[in-house]
Amino acid sequence: MRGKFYLSLVAAWLCLGLSSQAWAEKFTIGFQPYDTISYQVIVNAELGLWKKYMPQGAELEFSPALQGSIVANNMLAGKAVAGYMSIMPATILASKDEQAEIKIVASLGMSEGTRCSLVLVRKDAPQFKNVEELARWLDGKTIAAPKGSASDQYLRRFFNKYNVKPKEYLNQSIEVIATNFRVGKLDAASAWEPTVSRVADNVGEGYVRIVADGSAADNYDLGILVMRNDFIKDHPAEAKGYIRSELESQRYLLDPANQKNVIEMVAKYATGIDKNVLWYSIYGQVPVDRKNPVREWKSFYFNKLERQNIEAVAPFLYSEKVIAKPKLKDWVVDDSLAREVFKEAGYAPVDDEATLGYINGAKPEASPFKSK
Repeated sequence: MRGKFYLSLVAAWLCLGLSSQAWAEKFTIGFQPYDTISYQVIVNAELGLWKKYMPQGAELEFSPALQGSIVANNMLAGKAVAGYMSIMPATILASKDEQAEIKIVASLGMSEGTRCSLVLVRKDAPQFKNVEELARWLDGKTIAAPKGSASDQYLRRFFNKYNVKPKEYLNQSIEVIATNFRVGKLDAASAWEPTVSRVADNVGEGYVRIVADGSAADNYDLGILVMRNDFIKDHPAEAKGYIRSELESQRYLLDPANQKNVIEMVAKYATGIDKNVLWYSIYGQVPVDRKNPVREWKSFYFNKLERQNIEAVAPFLYSEKVIAKPKLKDWVVDDSLAREVFKEAGYAPVDDEATLGYINGAKPEASPFKSK
């Protein structure tokens, strides 16, 4: 009987071990479907590109959220191993290393402030001759942004540079901002694509006008892939394999021949938004009078400009009393896997600078979709 008991106990241990291993092989990726930096993860999920590069038996779950802060909280809680977000929430997340060690591992794309570094004003606002005139109009107005987001970072920089003193600076989600513009409760805001194109007068509902981009406050937009450090250490093949699938997803999104397919896939997740708006949010020219045709570029790993942008965020957040320390720990920014993947995929950097490709913004009439 004692022998049978020990055998049963060993069998139970084995079952528990197998169960634990099966659980460990399923990983969650957090992303925001209502943010253009996540469009490529949707491509990855829909086409199953990750299956080509991750070890056999690995299983991924793609978990959508409305804001980067939700993705960040899930990563801190161990509910996700990787996430897609802008550099500001990524920096806030990585500063919480006493809760979980998070690494900044790859670039999702960068722009000169044409994705979420945009000032929106109500449709009946004056026509401004220059940014200084806009700044003076913003004094005493009701302005909103999702606090802790890249749009919040932009407005804080804008306010500091032009000495803007709003009547109220409200913390509102992108959906609340859109609703409040519709009902006339906001004077101005900053949000990100595709919400911007959804409510603006380029191809959307026409409740707002886009009157400034990131260049008005020297504020770039940078998308960041973050990963839990324990995932990288304990599952190096899975971590590297996923980053390799991210590279292929970016290449797919950059190919002009795939634009229609990309938006068809994104529309399954960003529900309630017209496909024409979704197309314009990443492939359109914003603002419409922008002189530089480049809407966004994807370098994949961190070039000098991306690193400068990353290094500038922590001191800024510290000065604004958002994070407790003025500098991230040295190990946080680590694109070594992305560099390996870039080289192994057959791409050659020039003077250590990587470039996968560019998106040149197009006029609304170039869209393969028609508005509803």
